Amino acid sequence: MQRGEIDVAEIRGELGLTQTELADLLGVSHRTVQSCEQGWREPSASLEKTLLLHLIISRRGASLCEMPCWEHVDCSRQARLRCPVYRCQQGHLCWMLTGNICCADGERVQDWEQKKALCRQCSFFTALTAPAE
Repeated sequence: MQRGEIDVAEIRGELGLTQTELADLLGVSHRTVQSCEQGWREPSASLEKTLLLHLIISRRGASLCEMPCWEHVDCSRQARLRCPVYRCQQGHLCWMLTGNICCADGERVQDWEQKKALCRQCSFFTALTAPAE
């Protein structure tokens, strides 16, 4: 997966799944996976998020719990207490659990595309999605 790109076929290959197996895992039709891989349609925001989640879990496994975003980006105590991700201690899911709120500044963004662009610039998200060593 190139930085910032959601390549369904590449992620599916890394996960070692057939199109049908990925479709079952994501709760979509085989045709949806096929269409996204062929470029006939763009994956929806929820499909992208679920696909990224499976990719990150595959790459990081149990070490996910050892990756709190608030430590990586050095959030202040005040920011941590306002943060829903900190309150539930799921720092590895900051990009997903904060919805349309930018973790870096707490500002609401317009949509998933804008949020995704900001996450791509985040050193924590980049580390989280990088291939495991």
